[in-house]
Amino acid sequence: KKNRGKTFAGIWTKSERPVQRAVELAIFESQITLESLNLIPRLVTIDINPGKSLVNQLNPINPNSLVIVDTEKELFTRLAKLLAEMNLVTVNIRHTDPSLRDDLCLPTLYHTIPSDRMYFDALTQYLVHRGWRKVLIIHGPTQTDGIRANLLENSLTKFGATVSDSRQFTLSHHPDDRDKNKPEFLTGGSSYDVVAVIDSARDFGRYIQYSTRRARPVIGDVGLMPRSWHRALERYGAPQLNERYQTFKSDNQLSALEAMSDSEFAAWSAIKLITNSAYLVLAGNEAFDIRAILDHPEAKVDLYKGTRGSIRSWNHQLRQPMLLASSDAVIGVAPMPKFLHPKHYVDTLGVDQPESVCHLN
Repeated sequence: KKNRGKTFAGIWTKSERPVQRAVELAIFESQITLESLNLIPRLVTIDINPGKSLVNQLNPINPNSLVIVDTEKELFTRLAKLLAEMNLVTVNIRHTDPSLRDDLCLPTLYHTIPSDRMYFDALTQYLVHRGWRKVLIIHGPTQTDGIRANLLENSLTKFGATVSDSRQFTLSHHPDDRDKNKPEFLTGGSSYDVVAVIDSARDFGRYIQYSTRRARPVIGDVGLMPRSWHRALERYGAPQLNERYQTFKSDNQLSALEAMSDSEFAAWSAIKLITNSAYLVLAGNEAFDIRAILDHPEAKVDLYKGTRGSIRSWNHQLRQPMLLASSDAVIGVAPMPKFLHPKHYVDTLGVDQPESVCHLN
Protein backbone atom coordinates (compact mmCIF):
# COMPACT_ATOMS: atom_id res chain seq x y z
CA LYS A 1 0.00 0.00 0.00
CA LYS A 2 1.20 3.48 -0.79
CA ASN A 3 0.63 4.82 2.74
CA ARG A 4 1.57 1.67 4.68
CA GLY A 5 3.58 2.79 7.69
CA LYS A 6 2.03 6.29 7.84
CA THR A 7 -0.28 7.83 10.43
CA PHE A 8 -3.48 9.66 9.52
CA ALA A 9 -1.42 12.88 9.64
CA GLY A 10 1.08 11.50 7.13
CA ILE A 11 3.89 10.90 9.65
CA TRP A 12 6.06 7.86 9.01
CA THR A 13 6.05 5.68 12.13
CA LYS A 14 7.74 2.54 10.81
CA SER A 15 9.78 1.45 7.82
CA GLU A 16 8.08 -0.77 5.25
CA ARG A 17 10.50 -0.60 2.35
CA PRO A 18 10.56 -3.20 -0.43
CA VAL A 19 12.99 -6.02 0.34
CA GLN A 20 14.77 -6.10 -3.04
CA ARG A 21 17.89 -4.26 -1.83
CA ALA A 22 18.39 -6.85 0.92
CA VAL A 23 17.98 -9.69 -1.59
CA GLU A 24 20.52 -8.05 -3.89
CA LEU A 25 22.93 -7.71 -0.96
CA ALA A 26 22.62 -11.41 -0.11
CA ILE A 27 23.33 -12.37 -3.72
CA PHE A 28 26.26 -9.93 -3.84
CA GLU A 29 27.75 -11.44 -0.67
CA SER A 30 27.29 -14.97 -2.03
CA GLN A 31 29.02 -14.50 -5.40
CA ILE A 32 32.18 -16.45 -4.56
CA THR A 33 30.21 -19.30 -2.99
CA LEU A 34 27.84 -19.49 -5.94
CA GLU A 35 30.70 -19.52 -8.44
CA SER A 36 32.43 -22.34 -6.56
CA LEU A 37 29.22 -24.38 -6.83
CA ASN A 38 28.72 -23.48 -10.52
CA LEU A 39 25.47 -21.72 -9.71
CA ILE A 40 24.31 -18.58 -11.49
CA PRO A 41 21.65 -16.59 -9.61
CA ARG A 42 18.85 -14.80 -11.42
CA LEU A 43 16.61 -12.26 -9.71
CA VAL A 44 13.12 -11.84 -11.18
CA THR A 45 10.44 -9.52 -9.78
CA ILE A 46 6.73 -10.17 -10.39
CA ASP A 47 4.18 -7.46 -9.56
CA ILE A 48 1.09 -9.50 -8.73
CA ASN A 49 -2.28 -8.13 -9.85
CA PRO A 50 -4.90 -9.61 -7.48
CA GLY A 51 -7.64 -8.84 -9.99
CA LYS A 52 -6.19 -11.17 -12.64
CA SER A 53 -5.57 -14.92 -12.74
CA LEU A 54 -2.94 -15.68 -10.09
CA VAL A 55 -2.13 -19.02 -11.73
CA ASN A 56 -1.31 -17.35 -15.04
CA GLN A 57 0.96 -14.87 -13.26
CA LEU A 58 2.76 -17.65 -11.35
CA ASN A 59 3.15 -20.15 -14.19
CA PRO A 60 6.30 -18.56 -15.68
CA ILE A 61 8.26 -19.10 -12.41
CA ASN A 62 11.21 -21.45 -12.85
CA PRO A 63 10.73 -24.75 -10.91
CA ASN A 64 14.11 -24.23 -9.16
CA SER A 65 13.11 -20.83 -7.80
CA LEU A 66 12.95 -19.55 -4.26
CA VAL A 67 9.78 -17.45 -4.19
CA ILE A 68 9.92 -14.57 -1.70
CA VAL A 69 6.35 -13.34 -1.28
CA ASP A 70 5.89 -9.78 -0.03
CA THR A 71 2.19 -8.96 -0.17
CA GLU A 72 -0.65 -8.24 2.23
CA LYS A 73 -1.72 -11.19 4.35
CA GLU A 74 -4.89 -12.19 2.48
CA LEU A 75 -3.13 -12.26 -0.88
CA PHE A 76 -0.09 -13.94 0.69
CA THR A 77 -2.27 -16.83 1.89
CA ARG A 78 -3.78 -17.32 -1.56
CA LEU A 79 -0.38 -17.22 -3.22
CA ALA A 80 1.21 -19.60 -0.71
CA LYS A 81 -1.47 -22.23 -1.35
CA LEU A 82 -1.12 -21.94 -5.13
CA LEU A 83 2.67 -22.06 -4.96
CA ALA A 84 2.43 -25.18 -2.77
CA GLU A 85 0.30 -26.85 -5.46
CA MET A 86 3.06 -25.94 -7.94
CA ASN A 87 5.67 -27.38 -5.53
CA LEU A 88 7.52 -24.06 -5.39
CA VAL A 89 9.45 -23.14 -2.26
CA THR A 90 7.89 -20.03 -0.72
CA VAL A 91 9.23 -17.70 1.97
CA ASN A 92 7.23 -15.43 4.26
CA ILE A 93 9.31 -12.36 5.07
CA ARG A 94 6.57 -9.94 6.15
CA HIS A 95 3.86 -11.53 8.30
CA THR A 96 4.36 -12.33 11.99
CA ASP A 97 0.88 -13.77 12.55
CA PRO A 98 1.18 -17.23 14.23
CA SER A 99 -1.84 -18.52 12.28
CA LEU A 100 0.31 -18.63 9.14
CA ARG A 101 2.57 -21.10 10.97
CA ASP A 102 -0.22 -23.06 12.67
CA ASP A 103 -3.14 -23.19 10.25
CA LEU A 104 -1.46 -22.82 6.85
CA CYS A 105 1.29 -25.36 7.67
CA LEU A 106 2.44 -26.03 4.10
CA PRO A 107 5.47 -28.24 3.39
CA THR A 108 6.78 -25.75 0.81
CA LEU A 109 6.31 -22.65 3.03
CA TYR A 110 9.11 -21.25 5.22
CA HIS A 111 9.10 -18.27 7.58
CA THR A 112 12.24 -16.23 8.05
CA ILE A 113 10.41 -13.33 9.72
CA PRO A 114 9.93 -14.15 13.43
CA SER A 115 6.43 -14.92 14.68
CA ASP A 116 4.66 -12.66 17.17
CA ARG A 117 5.22 -15.40 19.73
CA MET A 118 8.97 -15.07 19.24
CA TYR A 119 8.83 -11.28 19.55
CA PHE A 120 6.75 -11.39 22.74
CA ASP A 121 8.70 -14.28 24.29
CA ALA A 122 11.90 -12.27 23.83
CA LEU A 123 10.30 -9.21 25.40
CA THR A 124 8.92 -11.19 28.34
CA GLN A 125 12.23 -12.94 28.99
CA TYR A 126 13.89 -9.55 29.26
CA LEU A 127 11.26 -8.32 31.72
CA VAL A 128 11.60 -11.40 33.92
CA HIS A 129 15.39 -11.20 33.71
CA ARG A 130 15.19 -7.62 35.04
CA GLY A 131 12.62 -8.51 37.68
CA TRP A 132 9.87 -6.41 36.07
CA ARG A 133 7.07 -8.95 36.40
CA LYS A 134 3.93 -6.76 36.74
CA VAL A 135 2.79 -5.53 33.33
CA LEU A 136 0.03 -3.10 32.37
CA ILE A 137 -1.08 -3.74 28.77
CA ILE A 138 -2.47 -0.88 26.66
CA HIS A 139 -3.74 -2.03 23.25
CA GLY A 140 -5.58 -0.70 20.24
CA PRO A 141 -9.16 -1.45 19.13
CA THR A 142 -8.35 -3.43 15.99
CA GLN A 143 -8.72 -7.19 15.76
CA THR A 144 -4.99 -7.47 15.09
CA ASP A 145 -4.13 -5.54 18.26
CA GLY A 146 -6.54 -7.68 20.30
CA ILE A 147 -4.96 -10.90 19.03
CA ARG A 148 -1.46 -9.62 19.68
CA ALA A 149 -2.39 -8.46 23.18
CA ASN A 150 -3.59 -12.01 23.93
CA LEU A 151 -0.33 -13.41 22.59
CA LEU A 152 1.61 -11.09 24.87
CA GLU A 153 -0.49 -12.24 27.84
CA ASN A 154 0.32 -15.85 26.91
CA SER A 155 4.05 -15.07 26.85
CA LEU A 156 3.85 -13.31 30.21
CA THR A 157 2.10 -16.32 31.74
CA LYS A 158 4.56 -18.72 30.10
CA PHE A 159 7.57 -17.12 31.78
CA GLY A 160 6.02 -16.27 35.13
CA ALA A 161 5.10 -12.60 34.73
CA THR A 162 1.65 -11.20 35.50
CA VAL A 163 -0.82 -8.82 33.83
CA SER A 164 -1.81 -6.02 36.21
CA ASP A 165 -4.57 -4.93 33.83
CA SER A 166 -5.36 -4.78 30.12
CA ARG A 167 -6.87 -1.57 28.73
CA GLN A 168 -7.91 -0.41 25.27
CA PHE A 169 -7.44 2.98 23.67
CA THR A 170 -9.67 4.15 20.83
CA LEU A 171 -8.90 5.90 17.58
CA SER A 172 -11.96 8.14 17.86
CA HIS A 173 -11.69 11.94 17.80
CA HIS A 174 -15.08 12.31 19.49
CA PRO A 175 -14.92 14.75 22.44
CA ASP A 176 -16.41 12.12 24.79
CA ASP A 177 -13.42 9.84 24.09
CA ARG A 178 -10.66 12.38 24.62
CA ASP A 179 -10.41 11.97 28.37
CA LYS A 180 -10.53 8.18 28.09
CA ASN A 181 -7.60 8.28 25.66
CA LYS A 182 -5.35 10.43 27.81
CA PRO A 183 -2.22 8.38 28.67
CA GLU A 184 -2.44 9.52 32.30
CA PHE A 185 -5.98 8.12 32.52
CA LEU A 186 -5.12 4.90 30.68
CA THR A 187 -2.19 4.19 32.98
CA GLY A 188 -3.79 5.21 36.28
CA GLY A 189 -5.40 3.18 39.06
CA SER A 190 -3.10 0.17 38.83
CA SER A 191 0.25 -1.03 40.14
CA TYR A 192 2.78 -2.10 37.50
CA ASP A 193 6.50 -2.30 36.72
CA VAL A 194 6.21 -1.55 33.00
CA VAL A 195 3.60 -0.47 30.43
CA ALA A 196 3.33 -2.70 27.37
CA VAL A 197 1.86 -0.96 24.32
CA ILE A 198 0.28 -3.06 21.55
CA ASP A 199 -0.35 -0.66 18.67
CA SER A 200 0.33 -2.28 15.31
CA ALA A 201 -0.04 1.04 13.47
CA ARG A 202 2.30 2.78 15.93
CA ASP A 203 0.05 5.79 15.78
CA PHE A 204 -1.54 6.42 19.19
CA GLY A 205 0.88 4.41 21.31
CA ARG A 206 3.84 6.66 20.61
CA TYR A 207 2.28 9.30 22.88
CA ILE A 208 2.32 7.07 25.96
CA GLN A 209 6.05 7.36 26.62
CA TYR A 210 6.82 9.98 29.28
CA SER A 211 3.07 10.42 29.91
CA THR A 212 2.29 7.46 32.17
CA ARG A 213 0.72 8.04 35.59
CA ARG A 214 3.63 6.21 37.21
CA ALA A 215 7.22 6.76 36.11
CA ARG A 216 7.68 3.40 34.42
CA PRO A 217 9.37 2.06 31.26
CA VAL A 218 7.27 1.62 28.11
CA ILE A 219 7.80 -1.49 25.98
CA GLY A 220 6.24 -3.32 23.03
CA ASP A 221 5.46 -1.49 19.81
CA VAL A 222 7.08 1.69 21.17
CA GLY A 223 9.85 2.31 23.67
CA LEU A 224 11.88 -0.86 24.20
CA MET A 225 10.96 -3.04 21.22
CA PRO A 226 11.75 -6.65 20.25
CA ARG A 227 13.45 -6.69 16.85
CA SER A 228 15.14 -9.23 14.62
CA TRP A 229 17.60 -6.63 13.29
CA HIS A 230 18.81 -3.18 14.30
CA ARG A 231 21.38 -0.70 13.03
CA ALA A 232 22.87 -0.18 16.52
CA LEU A 233 23.92 -3.78 17.21
CA GLU A 234 27.63 -3.40 17.98
CA ARG A 235 28.78 -7.03 18.29
CA TYR A 236 29.07 -10.22 16.25
CA GLY A 237 30.16 -8.41 13.06
CA ALA A 238 26.81 -6.61 12.81
CA PRO A 239 28.36 -3.18 12.06
CA GLN A 240 30.10 -4.66 9.02
CA LEU A 241 26.83 -6.13 7.73
CA ASN A 242 25.11 -2.78 8.19
CA GLU A 243 27.91 -1.02 6.33
CA ARG A 244 27.68 -3.46 3.41
CA TYR A 245 23.95 -2.89 3.23
CA GLN A 246 24.51 0.85 3.02
CA THR A 247 27.39 0.89 0.53
CA PHE A 248 27.40 -2.23 -1.70
CA LYS A 249 25.52 -0.40 -4.46
CA SER A 250 27.93 2.31 -5.56
CA ASP A 251 25.23 4.17 -7.49
CA ASN A 252 22.72 4.10 -4.62
CA GLN A 253 24.45 4.34 -1.25
CA LEU A 254 22.50 4.90 1.95
CA SER A 255 23.25 7.00 5.00
CA ALA A 256 24.83 5.56 8.14
CA LEU A 257 21.45 5.73 9.87
CA GLU A 258 19.85 3.32 7.40
CA ALA A 259 19.64 -0.39 8.21
CA MET A 260 17.61 -3.39 7.14
CA SER A 261 14.08 -3.57 8.48
CA ASP A 262 13.00 -6.88 10.01
CA SER A 263 11.39 -7.87 6.69
CA GLU A 264 14.53 -6.98 4.75
CA PHE A 265 16.63 -8.96 7.22
CA ALA A 266 14.24 -11.90 6.76
CA ALA A 267 14.70 -11.77 2.97
CA TRP A 268 18.49 -11.51 3.34
CA SER A 269 18.46 -14.46 5.77
CA ALA A 270 16.50 -16.67 3.38
CA ILE A 271 18.98 -16.18 0.53
CA LYS A 272 22.03 -16.56 2.77
CA LEU A 273 20.68 -19.72 4.39
CA ILE A 274 20.46 -21.33 0.96
CA THR A 275 23.77 -20.10 -0.43
CA ASN A 276 25.64 -20.97 2.79
CA SER A 277 24.15 -24.47 2.94
CA ALA A 278 23.87 -25.48 -0.73
CA TYR A 279 27.11 -27.48 -0.51
CA LEU A 280 25.36 -29.94 1.85
CA VAL A 281 23.25 -31.17 -1.06
CA LEU A 282 25.55 -30.50 -4.01
CA ALA A 283 28.56 -32.14 -2.33
CA GLY A 284 26.73 -35.45 -2.65
CA ASN A 285 26.36 -34.91 -6.41
CA GLU A 286 22.64 -34.41 -5.94
CA ALA A 287 20.61 -32.04 -8.09
CA PHE A 288 20.15 -28.47 -6.90
CA ASP A 289 17.02 -28.59 -4.73
CA ILE A 290 16.16 -25.58 -2.57
CA ARG A 291 13.74 -27.51 -0.40
CA ALA A 292 16.32 -30.23 0.24
CA ILE A 293 18.78 -27.53 1.31
CA LEU A 294 16.33 -25.85 3.70
CA ASP A 295 15.22 -29.19 5.17
CA HIS A 296 18.78 -30.46 5.67
CA PRO A 297 19.46 -30.86 9.42
CA GLU A 298 22.87 -29.17 9.05
CA ALA A 299 21.62 -26.12 7.10
CA LYS A 300 22.66 -22.97 8.97
CA VAL A 301 23.32 -19.28 8.39
CA ASP A 302 25.39 -16.72 10.29
CA LEU A 303 22.89 -14.07 11.39
CA TYR A 304 25.47 -11.74 12.99
CA LYS A 305 23.66 -12.06 16.32
CA GLY A 306 25.90 -14.45 18.21
CA THR A 307 24.59 -17.78 16.94
CA ARG A 308 23.65 -19.32 13.63
CA GLY A 309 20.08 -19.55 12.40
CA SER A 310 18.42 -22.75 11.22
CA ILE A 311 14.98 -24.00 10.26
CA ARG A 312 12.66 -25.57 12.82
CA SER A 313 11.62 -28.80 11.16
CA TRP A 314 8.13 -28.88 12.67
CA ASN A 315 6.79 -25.55 11.33
CA HIS A 316 9.56 -24.23 9.04
CA GLN A 317 10.23 -21.18 11.23
CA LEU A 318 13.75 -19.75 11.18
CA ARG A 319 15.10 -19.95 14.73
CA GLN A 320 17.19 -16.96 15.71
CA PRO A 321 18.14 -14.73 18.64
CA MET A 322 16.02 -11.61 19.10
CA LEU A 323 17.15 -8.08 19.93
CA LEU A 324 15.62 -5.81 22.57
CA ALA A 325 16.22 -2.29 21.31
CA SER A 326 15.40 1.37 21.72
CA SER A 327 15.57 3.66 18.70
CA ASP A 328 19.33 4.13 19.11
CA ALA A 329 20.69 1.14 21.03
CA VAL A 330 20.42 -2.61 21.45
CA ILE A 331 19.79 -3.15 25.16
CA GLY A 332 19.75 -6.96 25.23
CA VAL A 333 19.76 -10.13 23.15
CA ALA A 334 17.28 -12.94 23.86
CA PRO A 335 17.15 -15.71 24.88
CA MET A 336 18.18 -14.17 28.16
CA PRO A 337 20.46 -15.99 30.64
CA LYS A 338 18.92 -18.92 32.55
CA PHE A 339 16.17 -19.51 29.99
CA LEU A 340 17.41 -22.96 29.05
CA HIS A 341 16.13 -25.43 26.48
CA PRO A 342 17.09 -29.14 26.43
CA LYS A 343 17.96 -29.21 22.71
CA HIS A 344 18.47 -25.72 21.27
CA TYR A 345 18.61 -22.67 23.51
CA VAL A 346 16.95 -20.39 20.94
CA ASP A 347 13.87 -22.62 21.01
CA THR A 348 12.72 -20.92 24.22
CA LEU A 349 11.51 -18.22 21.80
CA GLY A 350 8.28 -19.10 20.03
CA VAL A 351 6.44 -22.40 19.71
CA ASP A 352 8.48 -25.44 20.66
CA GLN A 353 7.92 -28.76 18.90
CA PRO A 354 5.65 -30.37 21.56
CA GLU A 355 3.41 -27.27 21.60
CA SER A 356 3.18 -26.83 17.82
CA VAL A 357 -0.10 -27.30 15.98
CA CYS A 358 1.90 -27.72 12.77
CA HIS A 359 3.95 -30.93 12.41
CA LEU A 360 5.81 -30.97 9.10
CA ASN A 361 8.60 -33.33 10.14
